[in-house]
Amino acid sequence: MTDERMTELFWERSESALEEVQKHYAPSLYSLAMRLLNSPEDAEEIVNDTLLAAWNSIPPNRPESLKAYLSAVCRRRAMDRLDLLRREKRGGGEIPLALEELEETLPSGSDGRDWAGEISLRDSLERFADGLKPLEQKVFLRRYWYMLSVEETAASCGISPGYAKVLLHRLRKKLKAQLEKEEQHG
Repeated sequence: MTDERMTELFWERSESALEEVQKHYAPSLYSLAMRLLNSPEDAEEIVNDTLLAAWNSIPPNRPESLKAYLSAVCRRRAMDRLDLLRREKRGGGEIPLALEELEETLPSGSDGRDWAGEISLRDSLERFADGLKPLEQKVFLRRYWYMLSVEETAASCGISPGYAKVLLHRLRKKLKAQLEKEEQHG
């Protein structure tokens, strides 16, 4: 079943929309939530929360890409859960390391803990990623969107970990320059 048809089922308020989304996208949503949270129970709950959020938000939203929409909702909910877990001192893994890497690229006055929630910064990050060469985009998104380790990022992109580190360093410098430029012209 196509994304367009699944979206139509949401608009028709057909419960089969949830069944189809569960069948097509639950495994990838679960994988994303597991990468961020490293907890099967939390990941399963995030997937369920994502499906409920989709049911409640489509309509009025009509996403161009259902997979991207669901992934964004899932990621946002998982990051919220991660914040909660950190407050409870149960968090960890790659997320703090990846966010620390990006923290130096943030414009002055931005808070690294909530950068993903700032709309203008999100838009800047989307513009940045859209302007990258295919390999750069793949490496950047896998490290800083899907929060893969450098080694996992390198393996999934078919490059060495050393090259991935160099490329990520260059991309962070490039992102910092773009954000500073946008801040000056903003």
